[in-house]
Amino acid sequence: MDNELGTTEREIIEQRLQKASLLRTEGVNPYPSRSNRNCLISEATSNKESLIGSQKAVIVAGRMMAKRGHGKLIFADLEDETGKIQLVFRQDILGEKNFALASVYDVGDFIEAFGPLFVTKAGELSIEVHETNILAKSIRPLPEQWFGLKDEESRLRKRYLDLILNKEVRELFYKRAKFWQSTRNFLVERGFIEVETPVLENTAGGADADPFVTHHNALDMDVYLRISMGELWQKRLMVAGFTKTFEIGRQFRNEGMSREHLQDYTQMEFYWGYANYNDSMRLVQDLYQHIAKETFGTLKFKIGKFDIDLSGDWPKIDYVSTIHERLDIDVLSASDAEIKEKITSLGVKFSPVDKRGRLIDILWKQIRRTIAGPVFLINHPVEVSPLAKRKEDDPRLVERYQPIIAGSELGNGYSELNDPVDQAERFGEQAKMRDEGDTEAQMFDHDFIEALEYGMPPTTGFGFSERLFSFLANKSAREAQLFPLLRPESKNKIGRAKETKLATVILNKSSKLNHWQQLNAVAHLNASFAARSSDNLILQDKIRTKDGAEINLNIQAAILVREASDNPVLIDLIEVARSRGLEVYEFIREMVESSDDKKIAGSTVQKNLDQVEFLGILIYGKKSLVAELTENFPLVKE
Repeated sequence: MDNELGTTEREIIEQRLQKASLLRTEGVNPYPSRSNRNCLISEATSNKESLIGSQKAVIVAGRMMAKRGHGKLIFADLEDETGKIQLVFRQDILGEKNFALASVYDVGDFIEAFGPLFVTKAGELSIEVHETNILAKSIRPLPEQWFGLKDEESRLRKRYLDLILNKEVRELFYKRAKFWQSTRNFLVERGFIEVETPVLENTAGGADADPFVTHHNALDMDVYLRISMGELWQKRLMVAGFTKTFEIGRQFRNEGMSREHLQDYTQMEFYWGYANYNDSMRLVQDLYQHIAKETFGTLKFKIGKFDIDLSGDWPKIDYVSTIHERLDIDVLSASDAEIKEKITSLGVKFSPVDKRGRLIDILWKQIRRTIAGPVFLINHPVEVSPLAKRKEDDPRLVERYQPIIAGSELGNGYSELNDPVDQAERFGEQAKMRDEGDTEAQMFDHDFIEALEYGMPPTTGFGFSERLFSFLANKSAREAQLFPLLRPESKNKIGRAKETKLATVILNKSSKLNHWQQLNAVAHLNASFAARSSDNLILQDKIRTKDGAEINLNIQAAILVREASDNPVLIDLIEVARSRGLEVYEFIREMVESSDDKKIAGSTVQKNLDQVEFLGILIYGKKSLVAELTENFPLVKE
């Protein structure tokens, strides 16, 4: 039996430190530099027929995940990266001293065991341990035994523990490795060469995104972390005579977070000379089907509310006509004012600095989320595609395509622009947008224009990010990264906050909450926010009475309580808030009807998001962003 049960974590740590000291006293190093392992657990189990009865011993090593003691007999479960096997420690085989040392092992320790395979009376394949060594003494107990990893934030913050305790999480990242390796193999087999291009750039180019800025000490200048996978560099390689290149690497965009988007992530881009977007569209369909089959063993997926089948030839849909059919507006002939009016009528916000291309894209996004796919979106207006080649039969459109899967764009391809005059003009338009406040507009890259002036052959380019993997795995972007960036738990921040932060509660008016339910919703949202947020939202001082008693002074910034008209408005608000990097906390109908977490989880797992009734949400972040999103929602007055 595990003698740690009923003991506090601090006491366990003290006990384990004492055990490590005991091992050293007995001449045993609890942290040796090597192991004698000669086979994996999977190898031992797969060869059990030839090993059992042969008395041929194996040496396995791994982490002890369970321990059961019975007098002079100890059973333990040993786990390595390939599987699990039972170890049997017997005093009459190990000897009194070595058995006593084995008794010091705790769940979580790394150990190795030498001995033959046999099957117990209970029918379990086991190793009869003849020799054993400790490889690393664990000082802290695994959380599954004590406090658990109760929420996604804890699991992501201590991902190493999540990987220890959850086999399916480990499998996810083996699949992620297969995902990128299958991508690499597919392209190499078709004659593409893998290249490496700069991560630090003088000019951030190749995408519409806000870059991260850092300082290069040796050159004493500010540089940007790349926002594309070397797009303008790979095109320079096309100028130089390369015809098929690709790069897989990390890129960075200083934008909002959401379930689908992070700021640093892995991206693949390829460039193919003497080919156009129709050529690469066919290649991409084959690539996606290859990746899915190699990584997941299937072409059929359940992604959110969509059932997806990647097999066969994917249909194409037209950008302009789809918007016209769904929203009754022709974005090629409509004026900017008409487009803005249409956006406003849909209840969607836009920035005063948004130009025509951004406004058209806002309209498209209202349609995209309803498309299951897989389909290829084609014939984009030139305003939304500053780097793509114009169509010869209609110069208002460009030769661009995007695979749409489960309501999202999961890739982006072009016939690349190789006319230096046209490219310079478009860079100029983008630079003007930046001057007017659009930080995501592209920078003017004069060196790239000069390269194009030497001549670049007809070229197609395409890129996709790890979002494709997270979608196929039906996971959030954070869940599909090993170590996503999280706000530090410590209150000691690096640098100073640039702006005051604000929290606002928005209640669902259509839920018709009575007074106590409103108070209950606000109280739960505030408690949830207080428990999870690592920032100080408010400052509070104390005042004193004449006789020395202390009274807490009123807080300096109250949490505002507003109300939204109905549930769909709250759902849209959640998505927009998260896309802008704001924290969102939710309170749903099930939470007011029950305090049983399992019952609540069991109810919500049966529903799609639009079927969940949100009684209220709390949004927290930069004051200007929160105010902008919530200022049109009236304050609750009763």
